[in-house]
Amino acid sequence: LIGFPNMSRGNILQNDNSENDLRIIILRALGATTDNTVATTVGGDFEIPIAGTITSIGAYVDTAGTTGTMTVDVNLNGTTIMTTNKLTIDTGEKSTRTAATAAVLTTTVLIAGDIITVDSDILHTTAAKGLSVRLTIRPS
Repeated sequence: LIGFPNMSRGNILQNDNSENDLRIIILRALGATTDNTVATTVGGDFEIPIAGTITSIGAYVDTAGTTGTMTVDVNLNGTTIMTTNKLTIDTGEKSTRTAATAAVLTTTVLIAGDIITVDSDILHTTAAKGLSVRLTIRPS
């Protein structure tokens, strides 16, 4: 599932680089009923259709996993975009929004045609089901 909604709160007729000009891309890495049981690249390659800057990132699952913390990495052309704190989903949670440790983006610049991949690095003991990653991008 891919979305490029204009998140404006009114009729914005110019690109003013404000939060109104953000685009959201949702990468569906695993289907809703698919267990995330193997630490590996999931969902294949996704080609970025626009140039811009990543302003935020998050992930969510359809069914929460239990015991341990799930760690998800996002790669840009084969290299992680979070070298320190990656996306984490805590036990019993469905989203990174409430993670004990927030993700830190270290690479944010995107060029149209860049390739994004998603890796499950660490899994819950009882696997989560489904996986989606959200990138919020300010077009350049």
